Amino acid sequence: MSKVLIVGGGHAGANTAFTLRKDGFDGDITIISDEDYLPYHRPPLSKDFLKQNVAIEKLSFKSSDFYKEQNISLNLNTRIDFIDLESNHANAKDTSFDFDYLVFATGASPRLLPMENADAKNLFYLRQITDVLSIQKSIASAKNIVLIGGGYIGLEVASAMIELGLNVIILEAEKRILQRVTSPDVSKFYNDFHTKKGVEIICNARVSSLNAENKLINSVSLESGESISADMVLVGIGAIPNTQLADSIGLECENGIKTDQYCRTSTPNILAVGDCTSSFNTLFNKEFRLESVPNALAQSKVASSSIIGNELFNNEMPWFWSDQYDLKLQMAGLSSGYDECHIFGEIDSAEFIACYGKDGYLIAVDSVNKSKQFMLFKKALGNGFQLEMSLIKDKNFQPESIFSGSN
Repeated sequence: MSKVLIVGGGHAGANTAFTLRKDGFDGDITIISDEDYLPYHRPPLSKDFLKQNVAIEKLSFKSSDFYKEQNISLNLNTRIDFIDLESNHANAKDTSFDFDYLVFATGASPRLLPMENADAKNLFYLRQITDVLSIQKSIASAKNIVLIGGGYIGLEVASAMIELGLNVIILEAEKRILQRVTSPDVSKFYNDFHTKKGVEIICNARVSSLNAENKLINSVSLESGESISADMVLVGIGAIPNTQLADSIGLECENGIKTDQYCRTSTPNILAVGDCTSSFNTLFNKEFRLESVPNALAQSKVASSSIIGNELFNNEMPWFWSDQYDLKLQMAGLSSGYDECHIFGEIDSAEFIACYGKDGYLIAVDSVNKSKQFMLFKKALGNGFQLEMSLIKDKNFQPESIFSGSN
């Protein structure tokens, strides 16, 4: 009977186990997680859970009874230190696990701020439940919050903290927030929306020092000479894939654990899924790394298929969402390299879709509060439709016409 060992209990790891059972795999399944909590949903961490609107137990994918019923061995607070490929054994501190198939679902870790006082008691990163619990304790005595990084995590946390009545300043090193992932129009929209809600956003803001006393930061200095008062600092400057264990056994890694379209690594019986992977996508005919729940879920299905001998492969259209205030941002496709951006809808009324084009064809969309139309664009992109930007820019165009055969 085959044994599957899954290292990592996030979306990708846990759902690989769930999918294996759903697909009829009757061998042993073991999940190793270095956290103390049952595998859980992570998107609420920067939103409702941060605002204490959701209890910890509500975050869990499944109850502890589910794992027992499905004969899935869940090992919490456990870290694999060493893997022996000759004997197919993985060793933890006080125990070892054998396997026929090994699945890396090790996720990613926050990119750390490389400067003095970055280990201060009131400086935080947000990646897991324990991070949020620590942040909540600090919020109780804080008023001025400095967020370093104007990406999705920073903006989601900013919206939550504004709703909690705190003073929020975002420091973004680039010339605009969301610069690497959206068009100037979308960046400006979010900049203006947050500003109206009371967030102060400073762009071209490069941090020169964290000023602390008794291990508590009281201000952040910028290269411009400006000093920003801070009761608490939260850093969101990206994430780095956790490939250390994969590296140690000689797997091929480059911005993630490299896999083919079947989620297989350079070693035949080892697979990798989720944020830790740089996986080949047949829809785009190239390899790239994504940090998103939909990608983790899609790859968990592919990994299960590969283990049981079916032939699913990675051809998922990348998509993502972000909730801030009453704004539902949904993104599909890869907008990098776009040469035009057309706004469909009314950006001033916070109901629009940014349509990214390259060489005359649609390659990606960012949708704000237009979920129904977004799903049509997402379906078209995922099906490989070649939508001409000239059609989308026509004043009479409606997304519903994509599948109706009309213009």
